[in-house]
Amino acid sequence: MKTTTFKKRLVNALAVTVITTSSLGGVFLASPLVMTTASANADTIKITEKDAVKKFKKEFKDSRVTEIQLEKKGGSYRYEISGMDNSKEHNMDVNAKSGKVIHKSSEKLDDDDQESALDLDKLITRKQATKVAEKAANSGKAHNWSLSYDDGTPVWEIEVGHGHKQHDVKVNANNKKVISNTQDD
Repeated sequence: MKTTTFKKRLVNALAVTVITTSSLGGVFLASPLVMTTASANADTIKITEKDAVKKFKKEFKDSRVTEIQLEKKGGSYRYEISGMDNSKEHNMDVNAKSGKVIHKSSEKLDDDDQESALDLDKLITRKQATKVAEKAANSGKAHNWSLSYDDGTPVWEIEVGHGHKQHDVKVNANNKKVISNTQDD
């Protein structure tokens, strides 16, 4: 069977599942096929978080990056970068394979919207955090990442999936120590 035919069948099956479960009150159980598909495509991530941030800073020159997320949307991985300058909050989505900017926006800051800036040169990379998280989970592959401050500490939050098992692992981005490792069944 051709890969494209398999992908089309998988997308159709997932669409039917989502529609069916939505009509049944939104109950959704992830199957091993869904989890495997999500993690199998993580190898399509070609640019690093630093490369994505460079694009962000080129567009929003005086901004401080406050959060970086990497997740699969619309069949491909994308970085979602948030930051701010003295008057505005800025957001940019960057395709993690091509590096192409998908979306960018800015809005006026509220008075209480001040967050600490991330200094990627002083923090562990997504790849380093992934190794720590996958080891802590003891099985599975990372498929969602988020880097932000949590109670004054820069933290990588990583979802690691294997079959029906899902681990949410928090890793201190300063020293690679596991802060928490919770399992959802």
